[in-house]
Amino acid sequence: MPADPQHSPALQDDGGPVLPGRFMAEPPPGTVLFMFGIRANSLPAMRHWLPLWRQTQAMIREQRARPECGLLWSTSWREGREGTVLQYWRTMEALMAYAQDMQFIHGPLWKAFNHGIGDSGQIGIWHEAIVIDAETPGHLHTIYRDVPERGLAAATTRVDAEHRAMRTYLRAKRP
Repeated sequence: MPADPQHSPALQDDGGPVLPGRFMAEPPPGTVLFMFGIRANSLPAMRHWLPLWRQTQAMIREQRARPECGLLWSTSWREGREGTVLQYWRTMEALMAYAQDMQFIHGPLWKAFNHGIGDSGQIGIWHEAIVIDAETPGHLHTIYRDVPERGLAAATTRVDAEHRAMRTYLRAKRP
């Protein structure tokens, strides 16, 4: 859980106030970047895509309302025939537990998709889940400058970039 008292868990990217200065994210070990998308593979398939996208938005509202799920931060956007969701989760275990729990929206939605439109080829889906390795130097680089709080810094802990860079440099110099 972030140390910043002004941090709001499961923050939606609503723009928010611009934070002046340079910052970096300092996620705890095990934080997961999760991205997924839903694509209508033809224009006629939009009639199936739109209800699915609306259910996806309901699923995200559910995740935000239930912090015990493990969602830390989420944003989504639509471009043409595809909708994309970017999320940060506390752990891979939390993400998978949510995905497989039939009491949450995702379980029945996934089952209905697989037994319905999923095999038709009309709607494509994809996802990527990546455990962020922030402990190994060079495995994570983030920078936020003069923007509202967002992404990994909003999901975890935001730190001053100059302070973090100096700590990383000193750690790397240790014998």
